[in-house]
Amino acid sequence: MGFQLKRLFSSPIFIGTLALIFAGLLVSLVCAGLKVVYIEASTWFVIVYLFLLALALLVTICTNTLHKYRLALLAMISIGLSINVGHIGWYINATIGVLQAMAAGLIFVEITLFFWVLILGSGPGTYLADLCGTGADGKGHMLPMTDVAKARTSYRQTINMATNAAAGASTITDYYSSELNQSVMSGKLRDSTTGVYKARALYAYDANPDDPNEISIAKDEVMLVIDDSGKWWQVKKDDGTVGIAPSNYITRILS
Repeated sequence: MGFQLKRLFSSPIFIGTLALIFAGLLVSLVCAGLKVVYIEASTWFVIVYLFLLALALLVTICTNTLHKYRLALLAMISIGLSINVGHIGWYINATIGVLQAMAAGLIFVEITLFFWVLILGSGPGTYLADLCGTGADGKGHMLPMTDVAKARTSYRQTINMATNAAAGASTITDYYSSELNQSVMSGKLRDSTTGVYKARALYAYDANPDDPNEISIAKDEVMLVIDDSGKWWQVKKDDGTVGIAPSNYITRILS
């Protein structure tokens, strides 16, 4: 996938929090440099640790691997959240203005770490996970293309009787009302435990022109999910078009 900075711009929350933590760390570093004699040795470790932590989060976002390292980052952020509090308490009570300014910078860092714990600690399907794309199963607008090549390779081509049945109906309503659909739903025509069901697109997706199997979908578009195995689901649109789309762009409509 490679490093692409533009992925960061798809999440204003991460842009804001990364800007806040780097600003806080810069203030703390400058203030520490001005009063080196008053700075505890462990403070330098904390500043470097938090800088590398923020850098690691930035890299995982820009390489689209945040969902893979979410739990590891969450653990390290929790550690940083804990050790940073002690240093804030130490310097905020100082009588020297520069050290108090340093504590203010660390407070900005602490606020950022708090938000990151909430975001990365939110499970799939929660508001924050969907908003920031941090669900463990890759759901969200930042993570749908986690490994396109691998997903396409692992996707099994299901041009079977159920697919043909879906393609034969002119609309979703027709398909649901057809007798053939009853057989599909009962599992007689396909190896599936979930059957065919309605789903809605969470986000718009433009099909890859180099892959004829992919299908473009619009945000909030309603469609049928014919095969939900793997990371790419086979869907049928209301106009009769059948193709595959990334599963983390689609959510089931609960009746």
